Amino acid sequence: MASLIFMYHDLTSDIASVPSGHRPYVLDATVFRRQICLLARHELPVVTVARWCAGFRAARTIVLTFDDGHVSNHDLALPILCEYGMKATFYVTAGFIGTGQTMNWGQIRALHAAGMEIGSHTMTHRPPSTLSDEELRYELTTSRDVLENGLGAPVTSISSPTGFFNPRMKDIAREVGYGALCFGQAGLAADTADPFSLNRIAVKRTMGQDKFEALLRFDRSAILRIKCRQVVPGFARRALGSRFYLPIRRALLGSFSSD
Repeated sequence: MASLIFMYHDLTSDIASVPSGHRPYVLDATVFRRQICLLARHELPVVTVARWCAGFRAARTIVLTFDDGHVSNHDLALPILCEYGMKATFYVTAGFIGTGQTMNWGQIRALHAAGMEIGSHTMTHRPPSTLSDEELRYELTTSRDVLENGLGAPVTSISSPTGFFNPRMKDIAREVGYGALCFGQAGLAADTADPFSLNRIAVKRTMGQDKFEALLRFDRSAILRIKCRQVVPGFARRALGSRFYLPIRRALLGSFSSD
């Protein structure tokens, strides 16, 4: 059987305050609560990435992940997860801790104390494809050291900034001792999946309840539609490269947001 790994980012209680270019990845907290309620109603097992890698792969297991370490992960997501008794993996950009809208150490430790897994989202969130092997090694090892020293606990998994699949990052993550690497490629995580190439489904603001429920039913047609929508952007990423693709993408999101 396969598992499904969801990828979240920020939550908000005031979408109007979020810059238009960032809104696609920001979910209203009431929508997140509704999704977690649906998940509880379906009675599907929910585990962290670490537990999944340790062998917990019951039929239709769900893994919840959050990228970036936004303060809303603590302020909005944590209370909802605790209310429903669910665990999640939070990937934190270690070099940004306590700056801007990134969680501080007190908030990160509160997540850890509540049974959440803390993983690395590298040091500086630079696209892996723009980095040399030496720079990638620094991003992976230093971020883990910072997080482990701050938590006093092991950090065993990492997620790729920008979600791009990068074979060099995969090899280096394995080499430096991580146990898992998550990307943003849409798809199921098979029981036999390489833990260093884990697919995730991005939960965006445009994902309606019907589509979310279809995913909870492991509706393969719903997953296929999401994968197909990645084809054109994926081709553009490969053709242009991250250095050119990302600024263009940000400009388009800002210009054509319907909000």
